[in-house]
Amino acid sequence: MGKKEVSEVSVIETNDGPTSFFLIGGKGSKRTLKQEIQKKLFALRKKRIAKLLKANPHTMEQVIEYAKSKWGYTDISKESEEYKTEYNQMRASFILQYKPELLGKLKDYPELEGRDEESIKHFMMLINQRQKAAEDIPTELFDIDLHILQVNRKDFHSTLIFEKNYGYIGGSASGESNKAMKKYDRIFLDVYKYYGVTQDDIDNQTKRFEDMLRTLARR
Repeated sequence: MGKKEVSEVSVIETNDGPTSFFLIGGKGSKRTLKQEIQKKLFALRKKRIAKLLKANPHTMEQVIEYAKSKWGYTDISKESEEYKTEYNQMRASFILQYKPELLGKLKDYPELEGRDEESIKHFMMLINQRQKAAEDIPTELFDIDLHILQVNRKDFHSTLIFEKNYGYIGGSASGESNKAMKKYDRIFLDVYKYYGVTQDDIDNQTKRFEDMLRTLARR
């Protein structure tokens, strides 16, 4: 923030934790025509997918084994620094999302009280306090069952993340060309489709069902 005043700040929380995007724009800024079209097309894709989606569920254990056998992923050690860092961040994210009452006075997501620089700094300080408080919650009170798989090749590095208790699947990839990201998208979509949904998910439009629609509609 280089200015004392910003016209507009929008906060968008991600589904899996405290990470947020801050969109700063002109006062009264609205979606462009292109953005409105993209939003409508996304909604139409979700509706079309919802009509075609059939029950074909697999457990998280089956999905992990599928990623290993079909795509060559392997577990990273739970003693590695990479695993410990990801575990701490993910556990804190899940506390903030599913058990915020464990944070006591910090359980409520803070409000942005103004649009000036000092208000934004104060808001970010409270966000960081919540994150730190979540990380300090003992594992005896809240724990996760996290599994991290990786593929490391010369032209393709990819990570898949699975959390069994809450049915979370995520990941990332890097490589020397756009082919790496296209390959990752293909793998992630295949693994997520294999995870599937139950008939109960379809009938009751559960979180698993909604997550499936969003994932399939975005790719």
